[in-house]
Amino acid sequence: MKTYRVALVALAGLAAGLGALPAQAKNLVFHAALDGNHDKTGSAATGKARIRVDTVRQRVSVDLALDGITLDALWDKLVAAPIGPIHFHKYATAAGGDSVLVLPLPYGADYHATRHGLRVGMKDYDYVAGRKLVNSRLSFDDFITAMRSGLVVLNVHTDKVNPGEISGVVTEG
Repeated sequence: MKTYRVALVALAGLAAGLGALPAQAKNLVFHAALDGNHDKTGSAATGKARIRVDTVRQRVSVDLALDGITLDALWDKLVAAPIGPIHFHKYATAAGGDSVLVLPLPYGADYHATRHGLRVGMKDYDYVAGRKLVNSRLSFDDFITAMRSGLVVLNVHTDKVNPGEISGVVTEG
């Protein structure tokens, strides 16, 4: 009986110790192909984005490459604003409808000129801090659900087309 109690105490201690370990991050990967077709702008510019989401730390990493849009072409008004000229919108339905600004990619050191356009590389961007910049009420979990449902669009605003020259629906995988 004493051996049984010792084993139970050992198991309880092991379980308590495991509970104290940090949770393993679950990384989700999303993509977006951007062009002028979503909003029918006729733009020849294109882009590709890879979005990685750490669901435990609630961090978003974005690697976005644009061809045909330069840093100088980004909408000056939004370059100077905290929300930046590139951001995520959540739409009411997969077909569109009312959109809500969800997560901005503020203009700054993460934006770089390339030979044919620009690249944005943001690492471990705090979702809560980002959504506060735009007063978004969309929780992190709702953001993930919306992306998995095809309701989130990555949009690039330019001087030429202020509402968004190119955009793309975010898809998982």
